[in-house]
Amino acid sequence: MAGRAATEPGQDPEAGRPNARPATPPGLGPIARAGSQADLQALLRIFERCHVWIDAASKASSVPPAFLGALTANESAGSRTAARFEPAVYRHLQAVACGQAPAYGSIGARDLDQAIQDRLHPKAAEYHARYLTSPFGASHGPVIGSLADEVLRELSTSWGFTQIMGYHVMGRSGNVRDLLEPEYHYRLAIELLAEFAQDYHLDLAREPEELFRCWNTGQPYGKTYDPAYVANGLRRISLYQEIALRAKSAPREGN
Repeated sequence: MAGRAATEPGQDPEAGRPNARPATPPGLGPIARAGSQADLQALLRIFERCHVWIDAASKASSVPPAFLGALTANESAGSRTAARFEPAVYRHLQAVACGQAPAYGSIGARDLDQAIQDRLHPKAAEYHARYLTSPFGASHGPVIGSLADEVLRELSTSWGFTQIMGYHVMGRSGNVRDLLEPEYHYRLAIELLAEFAQDYHLDLAREPEELFRCWNTGQPYGKTYDPAYVANGLRRISLYQEIALRAKSAPREGN
């Protein structure tokens, strides 16, 4: 074809095109080669940035490091400062601040799906309903009522690598901004996963599908906002495992 450079035998004819898909880094196996390049690059970035914290947190739990790596990819693509404001949660906390103690979802507000339709992987309404109960309002109402509006907004936002809701720091050590610190963030993620496992009798090491659903919906068989959320997570676990295995077997400098 005129204008197209010839290729040598065995050379990829797409390699010279500006939009050609980059080659998978050498040494990764068939799972990585079958995955999308965007997935692979995100997980490589997460491994480089976060694995030391992920590994440390996992050592205190039976949650596999690869699950936390995949969860990070699902929720933030490895962005430490990722934040997503949840308007319906904010309205609920405003009601609590005004002396009400309703269960989440009992406030007459516009539908949650409409309020968050423009954002990626918002928590399902059932997730917030699990935590923002009438007892939560009764217990934390006086404190919430004394908070500035800016702090209410922080409590109504999901933060960091695995998008932990700000209200999860209520009654725990630390504050919302600590969710941007990797050590604190992954330690709290492990605590929340352990709570799901205890409440629903889940095996933290062997039931990743149920744990992904819990993280997004608050229950092990909930319907995720993104239908591909669980499938993406399971695929990313395999990719992360392969990346970790390659890193472990790679020769060290000086050897």
